[in-house]
Amino acid sequence: MELTIVGNRAGMPADGAASSGYLVRTERSSILMDCGPGIAVMLTKFIHASQLDAVVISHMHLDHCYDVLPIGKQAMLPYGKTWLVDTDGRGEFHGDDSGRRIKLLVPQGGRVTLDRLAELFPVRTIPHLNRAFELAFEVIEYRRGASYEIADCTVSMIPMVHSSPDCGIRVDGPSGSLGFTGDTSYNDNLVTLAKDTDIFLAEASLQAPDSTHHGHLSGAEVGRAAALAGTRKLVLTHFTAPQREWKQARRDDAAAEYSGPIHVGEPGMTFSTVTKDER
Repeated sequence: MELTIVGNRAGMPADGAASSGYLVRTERSSILMDCGPGIAVMLTKFIHASQLDAVVISHMHLDHCYDVLPIGKQAMLPYGKTWLVDTDGRGEFHGDDSGRRIKLLVPQGGRVTLDRLAELFPVRTIPHLNRAFELAFEVIEYRRGASYEIADCTVSMIPMVHSSPDCGIRVDGPSGSLGFTGDTSYNDNLVTLAKDTDIFLAEASLQAPDSTHHGHLSGAEVGRAAALAGTRKLVLTHFTAPQREWKQARRDDAAAEYSGPIHVGEPGMTFSTVTKDER
């Protein structure tokens, strides 16, 4: 199993980095966890959208889900696929069309939001392009605490604590396991999410614990959860500042609680559950 950081910024893209988006690949599956603004562009460096098996959304905040529509439109035009426009100006797809759809896992109620988003930008002469959430995706409104089979992986949605209903994403496959926090304040389910995983991908948004009801993690809280869970590798992400010194400080905060390997996740980095090599 390999984890690639596609985007790592909290909130909006900045400093050349996209918002949250993380690609998980095994021998038989390609799963995108979250896809905030900028991910549709950055993902093309690693995989064509049509090759994804699933897109899993931790929660419906814009910086974690906004690019799901362009990713769906990309997937409707895989290599070798085109459309023709007839004399009435109506477009239909021709070429390779196997009917394969990408599983799109969203929180309950998310489908209505997605349909409203698609309706805002109609392409009247090529109506197929307005149906990404029918033709490109199989939309599944997941249940908190439930698990879903994606190719050779089991994806489990672990309830977290955030201002929008949020789930951490745990992926267990034949060659390893990982847990991803999404956005959350500290809670006991973090240990369940990361328990005995090969990789724990965790937001390190804050310098100090969150004293509000919004729900984010500090570096020290991430380190504490990683230590309690016995994860084998910690990767920090969802940074609110671009400075290397600021990110290193969050790593140091985590290291005060967790003695295992800790990495600052930057776009383009790949982490493996099998080897010690990180690129």
